[in-house]
Order: sequence, then C-alpha cells, then structure tokens
Amino acid sequence: MRCKFCNVKVDCKTHICPLCHELITPEEGDENLTPAFPPKTEKCERKRHTHFTLPNIYLAVSFVIFIICLAVNLGLHQPTKWFLMVGAVLLYGFLTMRNTVMSNNSAWIKAFWQIVMISLILWLAQVVFDEVITVKFWLLDIALPIIIMLSVLTLGIISCAVVRKNKALLYDTLFLSLMGFVPIILYAFGLVHGVLFSAICAGFCAIVIVCVIIFARKEILEEMERRLHW
Repeated sequence: MRCKFCNVKVDCKTHICPLCHELITPEEGDENLTPAFPPKTEKCERKRHTHFTLPNIYLAVSFVIFIICLAVNLGLHQPTKWFLMVGAVLLYGFLTMRNTVMSNNSAWIKAFWQIVMISLILWLAQVVFDEVITVKFWLLDIALPIIIMLSVLTLGIISCAVVRKNKALLYDTLFLSLMGFVPIILYAFGLVHGVLFSAICAGFCAIVIVCVIIFARKEILEEMERRLHW
C-alpha cells in the first residue's frame, strides 16, 4: 500500500499511515499483507480495583488523627490553633507520597515541589505561632535559602553516587541549582530583608553549577540531546 498524503510505502496491513496518521485506502492484493499488529490471542483480565491502597489508608488514618487533634485543641480552649499544623504536616505526607515516592516525574521536579510544600508549612507555622516566634521574616530570609541548599546538596550527592547508572540526575541537579538564585532575586525586589543567607545560597548553587558543567559536561550535553531532540 501507499499513502496518498505523504507518499510513503506501507508494507503491512493497516488502515492508518504510520507517518502522517491519515487513513489509507486498501488496494487490490493488500489482503496478503502481514497485519501491523499480531492478533490478540488471550483476553486481558481486568485488574480488580481495590480501595485498600496505601494512599487511601493514609488518608483515613490522617483524617482520624486530625479530628482527634481538632477536638483536643478546641476542647482545651487553647489560644494557639496547633491543629492546623498537624493537618498541614499530614497533607504534606500525602502529597509527598503521591508526587514524590509514587511519581515518575524527574528528580528536580520532585525536589521543586518538596521546596514549595516545606516553604508553605513554614509559612503556616509563622502564621499559627506568630505570638511565640519573635524573629520576623525568618521564612524568606533564613528558611528558604537553607531548604534550597539542602535540596541541591542532597540531589548532588545522589547524582554523583549513581552518575553511571542515571545521568539524568546531573541534568536535574543543574536545573534545581538555578533555584538558588531565587532568594537573591527576592532581595533585589525588597521581599527579603537579610542578604547573608541569600548570598550564601546563590554562591553555593553557582559553585554547584560550575562543578557540574566542568566535570560532567559530556553527560549534560548527552542528556540535553536526548530530552530536547537536538
């Protein structure tokens, strides 16, 4: 057969062109062609859907814990609404399970969402325990740079340990290191009041980027060719 749209010759029995995906009109003598796909011989049994999965069990247990904490917090008439922090930590555990442990996303995306979720928990802690925490603006000034540096350091150590088996982690480390310049950019716009931790974070991530480019330049280029189809 031959596709009239892209003029490609098709040597198998099919109704769709493998190149342009347009319909192919059968011609005489096409009955003897080999099918594009082997015939289905066995019926695939549908997997039984069970509700007793790990995420569902975690949600059920977390809901019970949150209700107990809510009852205790409100029943004792405590001024600090610490049950909100319990709910945030339980929600963080669920999102980590779904988007990190059980996800097929790349390592830098997983680390990025970890940074976002931990930062939100710290922000909620600052709101809930506002009367207890005397240091203001600690979230963006101190916590965010430290979280980013720890994430880059952890991913960098893992990528160095398994570089021969998984070169993609070097690529992920390079992209995650770019987040190290976020605090210094926030300082430039006046959103961060202390420049010390922001400068340390930017300098640390810059060193990581330079080291990755120098020592793993070949692996990075190969990974870019694979992902960007250069």
